[in-house]
Amino acid sequence: MADEHSARLADHDTAISEVEQEFAAMYTQVRHVLTRRAAAVHPKLTVFGYKLLRELSADEDQQQGVLADRLFADKGAISRIVRQLEGLGLVTRVPDPSDRRAQLVRLTDTARESLDSVLADNRSVLRSRLSLWEIDDIHRLRDLLSKVNETVTEREQVHRDER
Repeated sequence: MADEHSARLADHDTAISEVEQEFAAMYTQVRHVLTRRAAAVHPKLTVFGYKLLRELSADEDQQQGVLADRLFADKGAISRIVRQLEGLGLVTRVPDPSDRRAQLVRLTDTARESLDSVLADNRSVLRSRLSLWEIDDIHRLRDLLSKVNETVTEREQVHRDER
């Protein structure tokens, strides 16, 4: 009985190690993809800047504090990247109509057009790749990614609460 339990634990550890290796490989691939996408929007755009632009494209104008929360970044880093993005002509700051002391960060038309083009290309690549999969595999991938995202979100919330 103890040998069976030990064998299951060893199998579990091996499987988790294999998942960690796949995550590491996926992280590397994602970094390369994000770097290419950022450059397609603007040659001087950083990956973090690209993520901020994506956040704005998903939810329109945002206060810098909201962006900091959503991107798990400190307000100083957001302030610096917003200044850089302004210099590149990708965002502007406008007064927040609900709080005259605050400003909203807004995508420029140029940034929106570039992002839309990059995102459309990304969707077509993903669709072409996944269209070769069985529908049950696509659903299983969606469910597993959702579960991973929930786990990561829960863990990040614990870390935030500790700060």
